Amino acid sequence: MSSNRSQLTRFMAIFAGGTMLSRVLGLVRDVVVANMPFASREIFLFAFRFPNLLRDMLGEGAVNAAFVPLFARCRETEGEEAFQRLVRACLGATLILFAVLSALGMVLVPLLPGILSVLDPWTGGDSTTVDMDLTLSVMYWLMPYFLLIGAAVFAMGPLFVVKRYGTASWSPVILNIALIAVCLIHQDYFSDPVWALVTGVWLGGIGQVIVMFHAMKKHTGVWLPSLELKHPGVAKAFLLLGPVIVGQATGEVNKLVDSFFAYKLEAVSYLYFSNRLVQLPLSIFGIAVAVSILPAISAAGARDDLKEIRETLIFGFRQSAFLVMPSLVGLLVLGDPLMRLLFVHPGGGFSVEDAHHSANAMFYLAWGLLAFTWVKVAVQGFFAIHDTKSPVIIASLSMALNIVLILLLVKPMGYQGLAFATTLSYAANFFGLYWMLGRRFGSLTTAAFVWSLARIGAAAGLMGAAARVTYQLLLARFPDHSLHHELLSVLVPIGVAMAVYPLLALILRLEDAHQLLGILRRRLPGSRG
Repeated sequence: MSSNRSQLTRFMAIFAGGTMLSRVLGLVRDVVVANMPFASREIFLFAFRFPNLLRDMLGEGAVNAAFVPLFARCRETEGEEAFQRLVRACLGATLILFAVLSALGMVLVPLLPGILSVLDPWTGGDSTTVDMDLTLSVMYWLMPYFLLIGAAVFAMGPLFVVKRYGTASWSPVILNIALIAVCLIHQDYFSDPVWALVTGVWLGGIGQVIVMFHAMKKHTGVWLPSLELKHPGVAKAFLLLGPVIVGQATGEVNKLVDSFFAYKLEAVSYLYFSNRLVQLPLSIFGIAVAVSILPAISAAGARDDLKEIRETLIFGFRQSAFLVMPSLVGLLVLGDPLMRLLFVHPGGGFSVEDAHHSANAMFYLAWGLLAFTWVKVAVQGFFAIHDTKSPVIIASLSMALNIVLILLLVKPMGYQGLAFATTLSYAANFFGLYWMLGRRFGSLTTAAFVWSLARIGAAAGLMGAAARVTYQLLLARFPDHSLHHELLSVLVPIGVAMAVYPLLALILRLEDAHQLLGILRRRLPGSRG
């Protein structure tokens, strides 16, 4: 059991390391986008939401739910050749599906103005100054990206089954590099800077497909699809995929509703950049935990070992809390200066006021970081036993709650109401999943788990207090907000937090801290084991 936990932690570390590289470059990309003219920035961020929405709905979530357990079971029970045949057949069927949905998305683009006009009673009428014609043109060009990224995301499934996490974790770097390069080098060649971003998306999507398919060929022997659509595994995968699409769609409908309201309120940037900073720890740590435990609980599900699934889920909840709680507290206590440091630059298009508005949105989103993470972990327990319907029920109720909360909160709170509604609905989503998991596998609320969470919360809270006190002392010493002083006022408190949290975790004897410390020791030059 302990060796399995150690291996899971190692997989998490590998995936988190690659994802961290991708997200850091993604942050650089966001800085470039933030300092573009306001209208170009708003149009791109709004239009790019739609192919990303399809990717999220039929991308990583679908791979994890429908393909990974199926591929893992086939490889374990039928052998390598049957596994390769199944992967080729599912790849062919999936590419056809993605192509059809990309075309459908382009057909639906002209409906956008009519949809937006429905929101006038809640947003005060058609007050947006963003060019609608340019928005529609950009959306047409970005829709095919879904086919490219869908193909790249599919390759994650076979790679996860053979426990190859590295390429999948860092491949988004290619999109970030393409966007940064095109915007910095060739931005002036376009009639509007937004077209530089569109070009970068195309180049990045093609690059990701090449890299992921090369890795799939190297580690699984598969890179070409087949048209064996009558393969029994294809039907089974799509039977599993159907409820997943509905379940994922509920979450994406929430994002879509947020995007429509944000576009009307001219607050797309505020929600986007606040969400990007919240997504950073979620993607590095939360998704790494969720991805890493799925093969283990899928194998346990194939053996009908419900006890192992339960223990692995508790482990996933505990370790993800240990990893994301410092970020949650850090975003709460350092949100405003962090936004200013990252995105406000002389001569850029992102003002101090923009940073303040983005930090206000992030304050409400950051409270939901643990719920966002635990939802990712919780659904793996259902996917492992091929139950894709239960998460759909909970997600559907959460979607309805989110829409009701938006309608209630957007008038009194504006764009901040969109962020607060997201946090509240995801918290409800998690508690629903957690309750159903307890009924399925036995209570997950053990005394040891609760005690671990209490110590994690104490360590994170003390860390946040230390970081905030450090920031206030520096602010009193350097009140002028120059770049040098902004850098000190953010990096020094972060450094204090990075020193305090692991120290407190070791003092409080948190098991997760000792496991990660063991991995670091083995990775150090001259270490043994």
